[in-house]
Amino acid sequence: MNYSALKRAKIPYDLNLSGPLLKWLMKIAEARPFLDEYLGTPQELKLLRRAKIKAVTYSNQIEGNHLDESEVNAVFQGKKVQASAQEIKEISNYRTALDYVEKLAEDKRKLKQSDFCDIQRLVTQGLLSEKQVGRFRTIPVSINNSATGEKIDECPEPHLLKDLMDDLWKWLDENQGVDPFLQAFGFHYIAVSIHPFADGNGRTVRLMQHLLLLRGGQKIARIVPSETVIMRERDRYYSTIRQAKSLQSLYPFLEFLAECFAIASQEVVTEGKALLREKAGASPKARHERILSFAKKQKTFSISDVLLVLPDIPRRTVERDLSYLVKEKKLVADGDNKGRTYRSK
Repeated sequence: MNYSALKRAKIPYDLNLSGPLLKWLMKIAEARPFLDEYLGTPQELKLLRRAKIKAVTYSNQIEGNHLDESEVNAVFQGKKVQASAQEIKEISNYRTALDYVEKLAEDKRKLKQSDFCDIQRLVTQGLLSEKQVGRFRTIPVSINNSATGEKIDECPEPHLLKDLMDDLWKWLDENQGVDPFLQAFGFHYIAVSIHPFADGNGRTVRLMQHLLLLRGGQKIARIVPSETVIMRERDRYYSTIRQAKSLQSLYPFLEFLAECFAIASQEVVTEGKALLREKAGASPKARHERILSFAKKQKTFSISDVLLVLPDIPRRTVERDLSYLVKEKKLVADGDNKGRTYRSK
């Protein structure tokens, strides 16, 4: 594979699995059964809304925006918040761009560089000179830590951008068959290193990572906002960019992003289970539906099994629920009280 422009700029691009990277990808895989099961359920709608608020909040916080989740939610609802007009505009722009990306994920056509530029246009509209919106920059820039102002890396000069972006798109095409996480995380690093835009590079690239994961069939990306963990580890985000360049290897950055996504996945699983417990205990009808759903997956089960499914519900309540379902002939009970088992009708 000949990526001469990337080579001249000393931007690494080879994708390979390392031990730590494989470990984090396996952690993501462990979260998938739970998250996949609840895609399309009422709980998913809550998780989707929370994920959107978190993604918008923390992707902007990485770049220095000060609005928190409650304030971002208020902006979503058209309420006034105590913040600068620029910070509010950054939030509304990012929400629009995220909605666009999720629609673009459903489009079957091949992604073009112009799509990448369109995302940046939505992110920076009204915040940047029109000459630098939706097109590659004409000015020199550097990667800086937004919290400290520390310069992380100098970026390629504007006259080099066309060849670099052509190489990046060739790399994207030639890595269509690899693991979607590797492709998305690799694109993230290469694009950030090129820094093709005058502003909005980090936000645009994180949205592009989201798009590539969705296009790669990773639907859980819609409810896993890894930006929350990246923000908590913002200094590591920048240090691994520098480390990857120094080592001429994608490993440090790929491993970091995989770790962030894996931790975020586990946090969403915990949040989703809490929502299920809340729903399960909300009403007898909700508990009955949960018990019957569980019963369909079992040959037989005991009250102890149900208590594991409904850990916050008292035993006496579960006993009454099971008796009711047996009486209504939705379950069959076998055996005496101590050894009683249940099965679907």
